Amino acid sequence: MRFPPVHFLNIALVRCGAWRGLLASSLLALAPASRAVTATDEGWQDLAGYLFRDAHEAFTRDAAGADRLRALGAAASLLNEPPTTPGKVARAEAQLRDLVTANAGDETALYARYLLARIAHLHRPAEIPEIEAAYRAVISAAPTHPLAQLAAGKLALVFLYQRLDLTVTQRLATAAELAPIAGAEQLPETACIYYRVLAEAALFYDVVDDRVLGWLQKANAIGSRDVMTATSLRLQLAEVARALGHREEAIGYYRVYLASAVPTDNRYRTAAEHMAELEEEKK
Repeated sequence: MRFPPVHFLNIALVRCGAWRGLLASSLLALAPASRAVTATDEGWQDLAGYLFRDAHEAFTRDAAGADRLRALGAAASLLNEPPTTPGKVARAEAQLRDLVTANAGDETALYARYLLARIAHLHRPAEIPEIEAAYRAVISAAPTHPLAQLAAGKLALVFLYQRLDLTVTQRLATAAELAPIAGAEQLPETACIYYRVLAEAALFYDVVDDRVLGWLQKANAIGSRDVMTATSLRLQLAEVARALGHREEAIGYYRVYLASAVPTDNRYRTAAEHMAELEEEKK
């Protein structure tokens, strides 16, 4: 059985609906038509459908025949099986650590490391150094793996919003250093989110410069399947270009935004007014 796609990790712990269909279709393609669907197959399908309790039951149905892949699924589903309790989190964490201890070099261990990092970040009050070390363990284990890209994106958020010992300049610079991994092409949606996160963090800290415009341009060039995200990016580009005094560039971005946005968007009128003001300045 081929290893499941990384997308399920954005369901387990994060419950991001964008990956739901991708996971389901990928899992259905794993088993040839001539082979009966196994309990593990059912578990991944249930996990893709947010049926966490059913997924955990499927993964643990045949304990005698448990393998590493099934154990990984059991831990991932246990984390989300309602209600999520400290006891369940501790059990899942122990199972994941056992997977890493048993064989630290295979892909199952890499998935387990990523989930361990997410547990430290989201499910228990771990100290920031532990969270950073957990994400870096994923990155250093397989820098070119999609999981490393996911880990680098999460680590960027830690630098941007949780490293209170760093200045704003240091936070932005440290997070931007992750670009070769977090902004990789293998997961375009993740790369788009990463560059947008950099820009939005800078704006949150009242930093508006050409770096911010560049990050938004990279996010826009990569694109997003989410229509709202794509539309918002175009407006952000226009507003940042306007704030920096790049009039012609800003007008162009406003035009693209207005052509794709719906007039009922409460930002539409403001964008149209800003574009009109810029066009008036040209006369």
